[in-house]
Order: sequence, then C-alpha cells, then structure tokens
Amino acid sequence: MKQWRWIVLVAIAALVVISLATLFQPQETSGRIPDYQISSQLPANQVDYYPLQQNLDEAYYRPLGEWLGRLILPTVEETKASTGDWVWLELYQAPSIQEGLVGQKLRLTWQSNADLDRYLKLVTTDVNFTPAALKSEQAGNLLPNRLNGRSQVGPLQSLAGARPVDDVLVRFDQAQVNVPLGNQAEIKLATMPKMVTGRYQALVKIIGPAPNAPANAIPQDCPGTKPCPADLMLVQHYNPGSKEFDGPQETIRIPQQPRLNGDRFMSTPRDLASSPVGQAGWYVYGAQGKDGIFTVQSLKPRSLVQLQPDEQIFRLGPGRDYINHQNWQNTPARKGTAQKVLVDPRSDSPAVALGQWQEGDRLLGMHLFGGIGGKLGEKIMLGTVTGHFSFSLPKVIRDPFTEELQWEIPYYQVYAHNPQGIIAGSQTWENYAGNLQRGWIQSRPFADVVVKLDVLEDYNFGGSVLSPLDELQKQLQIMMARYRTGDGTGYAGVSPAASCVQDSNQALYLAIVGLQQKVQNSPEIITWLAQHANSPENQRFQRLQQLGDRLLTMLKPRGVTREDWQNNAATLAGLDPDNPTNQYDFIQENTLANALLSWQSMLPRLNQDILNQIFLEQGAQLWFMRPNQVGGSMPEILPLAPTGIFGDVPVLSALARRILAATVFLPRPQDWQFFGIAVVVYGAIAMTLGFKFGFLQWQWWGQSLGGSVKSIVGLFFLPALGEELVFRVMLLPYPTELNLFWPTLGAMVLSLVLFLVYHPLNALLFYPRGRNIFFQPIFLSLTGLLAIATTAIYWHSGSLWLIAIFHWLVVTVWLMALGGYGKLADNAPKKLKKFNNSVA
Repeated sequence: MKQWRWIVLVAIAALVVISLATLFQPQETSGRIPDYQISSQLPANQVDYYPLQQNLDEAYYRPLGEWLGRLILPTVEETKASTGDWVWLELYQAPSIQEGLVGQKLRLTWQSNADLDRYLKLVTTDVNFTPAALKSEQAGNLLPNRLNGRSQVGPLQSLAGARPVDDVLVRFDQAQVNVPLGNQAEIKLATMPKMVTGRYQALVKIIGPAPNAPANAIPQDCPGTKPCPADLMLVQHYNPGSKEFDGPQETIRIPQQPRLNGDRFMSTPRDLASSPVGQAGWYVYGAQGKDGIFTVQSLKPRSLVQLQPDEQIFRLGPGRDYINHQNWQNTPARKGTAQKVLVDPRSDSPAVALGQWQEGDRLLGMHLFGGIGGKLGEKIMLGTVTGHFSFSLPKVIRDPFTEELQWEIPYYQVYAHNPQGIIAGSQTWENYAGNLQRGWIQSRPFADVVVKLDVLEDYNFGGSVLSPLDELQKQLQIMMARYRTGDGTGYAGVSPAASCVQDSNQALYLAIVGLQQKVQNSPEIITWLAQHANSPENQRFQRLQQLGDRLLTMLKPRGVTREDWQNNAATLAGLDPDNPTNQYDFIQENTLANALLSWQSMLPRLNQDILNQIFLEQGAQLWFMRPNQVGGSMPEILPLAPTGIFGDVPVLSALARRILAATVFLPRPQDWQFFGIAVVVYGAIAMTLGFKFGFLQWQWWGQSLGGSVKSIVGLFFLPALGEELVFRVMLLPYPTELNLFWPTLGAMVLSLVLFLVYHPLNALLFYPRGRNIFFQPIFLSLTGLLAIATTAIYWHSGSLWLIAIFHWLVVTVWLMALGGYGKLADNAPKKLKKFNNSVA
C-alpha cells in the first residue's frame, strides 16, 4: 500500500537531480564556428574598415570620451624585453593639452600605488590552456588563444588579448602622461578602462531607408521576407538649439549583420524607423568608413535612458507584486516595446519620488536578460530559461545633446567565454547591449534595475572614507580579470556552481566582508563611531550593516558559506596564513555541493528578484528598464522571460527551490539545541495527554532484533521523511525566503489541516490497520502537536533532515515502547471513553 508514496518521492528526487545535472550541461556542438568569426567577415565589423583620420561635423558628432583608443597586445618578445602589465594603445582621442599624441601607438600601463600593486598581484597569472579549454573551443566558444603559453599575464594584457585580433576599443577619464628621457610617451592608468563601441556618437531620428540606394547597399540575407531593406538609412540630426530633430539630414549606414549559428541574427535595420522605442530618437555610435559614410556600430534608443518613467508604483505591497508578477508578465506579447517603471515604497507622490533622482547620483544596478523564443528560438532545457545576470554602477548624467537627465549604465560583466566574443570586464551600455555585432538588446528581453538607497552612498568618518560601491567595483574588477584568463586555464565556463550570477554574487559577498574587515581593522573608524553614536552618519551606517546582514542571509543561507568563497575572502583580506604574500591564489570549487550552498544565486531571475525585494524592503527606490527585443524587426524570434527551475510550470519551480534548500543544509549546533528543547516539550505534553486518556501505555513490541532494525530503518523513510517532505518542505515557504507574515501563517495552517486530514484518509484508502486509531481525537490531537513541533523546528533550522529525525523519533518510540505496535497489530484498540466524551 505504501508503494505509491515511494514512487512519488523517488520521482520528485530524480526530477530535482536530473534538472541540476542537465540544466548547465554544455550542448554537443563540436566543430562549430564561433559567431564572432562569422560576424567578423562583414567589413563593417573589421577594425581596418575605419580610417584613423575622421572628418565629422563637430556640431552633431561627439567623441565617446576624453581618452579613447584601441588596445594592441604586445608580442611575447616585447613583454620579455619590458616586464609588467602593459599593452600598446593606438590613440584616437585625447584632451586638448595632449592632442599631439592622437594617432600615435603608445604604451598603456599602470600608475604605482599600493592598491594597484595588490590588484595586479591578485589577478596576474600564467596562462596555459587545459583540456577543458580546448574542448570548449571546439564547441564554438571564443577563447584568448593569443594568451596561451604566456607568463604573468595581467589585466590589461588579458583584455587586449581576449580576441583573435586587436579590436578592443577603450575609454578612460583620467590618466598620467609620462615621457621617459629619450623614449616615446606612455600613458599610465589608475583604474581599468571601459570597453566602448565606436569612436563618435550622434543623436538622430531615423526617417527610413535612403532613397535610390545602390544595389551593393542591399544585403542578400536578413530577417523577415526578401527583398532585404538597404543598409543605407536617411536620418535627421537633433538640433540642440531648437531642441527638435530639425538638423541636417544625412545618409548613414546601419549594416545588416550576418546570419549566425541557430539561423538567428543579432540585429537588423529592418523597420527601425517605425520602432516604438525609437520615436524619441536614437543614439548612434560608430565612425566613418572607408567610403566616408558614417557607419553605425551600436544603437541606443533615447527613450530607454530618459529619466521619465512610464509608470510609478507606490508602497511596499504593490512594489513586491510588481517584482514577483508584473515585471516579466506577458513578455512575448510585449515584443518591440519597452517599459520604464519607478517603484517607491516610501512615497505616494510622483513629483517627490522622481525628484529624488539627481544629476551626479552614482547608484547600484542589476542587469538581467531572458531568452529567445519563437520559430528560431533557443533550445529550452526543462522549461527553464536561465538568462544572464550582472551588476552595474549607473550614474544620472546630463546628456550633452539634449541637456536632459539620463541614465549612463556602465556594466561590470562577469561573463564566461562565449561564441560572440563578449569579454568579461567593465563596459558601456552601447558596447554590451547596443552593439550591432554582439549586443543583445535586439534579440533578448532585458531588465536593468537601478537601486537608489542612501546607505549605499559614501561614508566619511572624520576623514576616514568608506565607499560600499567602490568596494563592490573593486571585487568585480578582480572577478572579471579572473574570468578573462579562466584563472590561468584559458577557459571560464558556466555551471551551477560557477557562472555569471554565482560569481557576481561572490563579488558582492567579498565586498560585504571586505567592508566589515575595513571597519574592524580601523581604530580611527571604531573610535569615531563610538564618539558619534547618535550622528546621522552613524545611524546610516547601522542601516548599512542591517542591509549587509540581509544580503549575507541570501548569499550564505542558514549561515553556511561556501568554502571557496571563504578562502577567497581570506586571500583578499591578507588573512590567509598559507598565502602571506597575497599571490594569485583564488579558488573555485565547481561542485554540486557548492552550487547548492549558494542555491539562491544559482539562477539569474531568482537572484535578481530576491535582491530587488531585499532592497525594496530596506526602503530603496527601484527604477526598472524593461526593453523586449527592441530595434529592428525580426519576426522569427520572440522574447522569453528568464525563469526559475521548471520555469514553465511555476509550482514545480517553487517546489524544486524548497526541496533543494531543505536537503542541502545540515543542522547547525543551535538547531540541535532547539531540537532538544522541542523533544522535551513535545514529549512532556504528548505523554501527559496520552497516558491521561489511555492512548499510551508502556508496552515493548514483540519483533525479533532483525525485524526491529528493519522496521526502525523503514520508519525513517516512511512515514517520517516522506511526510515531512510533503507537508512541511513542499507546503511551507523556505524560512530564508522573503516571506510575508499572513501568507506564511496561512501556509502553516494549511499544512497543519492537510496533515491532520491525511491520516484518517490514508487509513480509509490505503492503510486499513489504522482505521480504528487514526480517527480517534487523541491521536489527531497528538498528530497536530507533532505538526506544530516539526513546523517550529523547520522554521528555525530550514533542514528536512532535522524534522524527519524528530518525526521518526516520535513514531518509533510510540510503536516500540508506548503500545503503538500492539494497537496496530490487534486492530482493536480499547475505546478511549474518557477523552472521547470530553471532546464530544
């Protein structure tokens, strides 16, 4: 009669294990050509297509930065002749005082200070490809082949050598120019440069395909039906004087990108003029090609980055509802559109809420993209669209064209090696999202969330400055450099334990720990905090500590931290006794156990939703930017929302998360203490009631030793483990999830009621020996007490094993020593008149 329950339990366990084993398993694509190699055949995607000398109207075209250039990897011989982390820079743009350097090939290297020296020690490594790297390359991923076999590769060299050719463009805001005696000038940096796309930008209105376009401007292949539209487009420039698109008209090129693996396109100029998100204009990034025509390499819709929300949501409850339900609702139907939503839990005034965002604000951002569906969509494993997660550090800026407030979003992409040639590192929005060759904005749905919370701003403790965002940026820079070299193996892949989302969250964990250690190791800060206990700065810092505790609860559920994260934190803090010199000693243990220990950051969607809710409940305003495959028309694909495990079946997704969490964490010492108290309290109440009403009596069961052992072992699995898995783990939200009081209480009551109903129903349908017992009020009372006890233990520990042991202990003692086995064997228990009469 118990066979059906065994089948259900085994099926659930198998489903969870199979999902983890297959979800991140690489697809067999041996011999596939990387998308980067295919797209690079287009002349407009080649570096030499764009002459060094440009002739653009300065009234309508602006350079992308004060310092701008192309990285060139030095030869092995050059690095041996001049050691250290340096690369060549073909300089495109420089401040006016250094204009004479433009066009030269200069050394780009580092300034000298203690923080930079330590950063370089942590991320400089020898690179030697492993068999896993070679296998990944055969599967179509683009690996840093030019770095293979090199010694002491630093972060600049890993950035310059990330692709087969020198096509990485960067910008930086500040630099030192050094001219050694008798040598050429060299540029010295204090921070890593940002990757950019193009050399100039303009703001235009796309009118449509250029009239009378020549035949060579019409591509042979494109999304949709043929003939393909010409890639020469007529545009009209924005006029800063009139604040309208009434500037000069111009013909520019927006090239049709080649068809890639999967028969999909990254971008297209088809129907750009009629795109809903482009009605306020487009920022175009690029340079003049060999034919003198401005060629677009990246597109950004102006409407997406304007500080003008389409909708504002107030109060905590509606904010939670938007995060959990509305944000990704009906994503396929929203194709081609974008939404901007401002969520404010503290205000109900649109003007007040929007007025909080000011020019110069530096904020925390979280990026998430979803999947590609439709006729040419991606293969979906187990209904799960994994997506991708990264952090960003957005700023509120004043646009130089329109003078309006806008978002500038620099991404800090912890990104595995991939077919497109996307490089892990800091990069602008137009380089990562809008790039026509490898940017995702036209082919995937995005969710960029900007967090405004005062506790994330810098602190000044009497001259000692502490910056949470700077600390996060530092840890992300370390992580991104590690990804570029694959920790020296040449390959950074994706698995449940090591991925964009797991290691972005590891950087967040390391940042929180780093801030804690900075405070603990600074007598000046400790003294200032003690002397200014009631100051606003101190109170704000206390709220930062509360936020840190909540984030750590998510990053290390039940207080258990992944060992590799702990070791990396010790290395960064200089506290690793086995690594006193802080040499490169990062550890990444890519095991299923580690994946389960950080299960809440395993899938990007779950991770961003949890972080969104944590920040919202701490009082943060959240700004959502939600484009859904915006830009040119590609009818063969649809945007898909990222999901949790078994994302197409929401109930299964929630059950899988709960089972994973409840099974992976072993009880802590404090959990065992609570368990002991529960045993004493439950035993005292149960035995008092049981003996009082005649349900319990001292009676040892009469089985043989072998039979007893077999029965005792079997009781652990059924009923103990099976019933606790169903009635506690599956029905209750996991304790560390962000749970509301009333829904949680309702789930507990439902669990109790179903647990009580289940026992007499089970006796009627499957277990006739229990019919004379499972209907008795005293049995149901003790069963309800058992449910309350195991619920309390589960809510304290989050461990399935602890509540299963408790349940098993109660049932075993009752059967073995308190007459339970005799009652079931006789199937004719005495009538418990006293208790029954009192209940009636």
